[in-house]
Amino acid sequence: MDHNPPPKPETARSRPAEWGSSEQPIPADPAYVYQENKRDFKHSGPGIASFVIALVTLVGYAIAFVYVGAQASSIMNENNKLIADSAEAIMYLGLSVLILAAVNVIGAVTGIVGLTLRRRRKVFAVLGTIINAVILLVFMLLISMVLVNAGAA
Repeated sequence: MDHNPPPKPETARSRPAEWGSSEQPIPADPAYVYQENKRDFKHSGPGIASFVIALVTLVGYAIAFVYVGAQASSIMNENNKLIADSAEAIMYLGLSVLILAAVNVIGAVTGIVGLTLRRRRKVFAVLGTIINAVILLVFMLLISMVLVNAGAA
């Protein structure tokens, strides 16, 4: 009984001599399709925008609360009663918080748009959506606490 090994598959290195000496390699598997690597994807533009919006609003909240905290000494008199002239500082705080919350809603929507794009990296979209959503959640909890405490008094 003779043992004949199976024939070797034709690759770029082993080709018959009658094919000539062309410089083009022969593919090993013609059914192979190039699949893109995740590292080849670009970051999603809306995701980056959402992340930047989240960072800008965080800085905006910090500046607003530091400003009002610095004005707190002039807002209260020695009897811990609000001075009537301090309404302007409180109005600016409320207005800035409402504007920043609206910007956070825009950032969350932009992050969701960045998550839906195909063939794009979603790192910044996830981070931007989470940060904007957490800020909005804290804002809603703050509003609900104020409303509950106002109803209790």
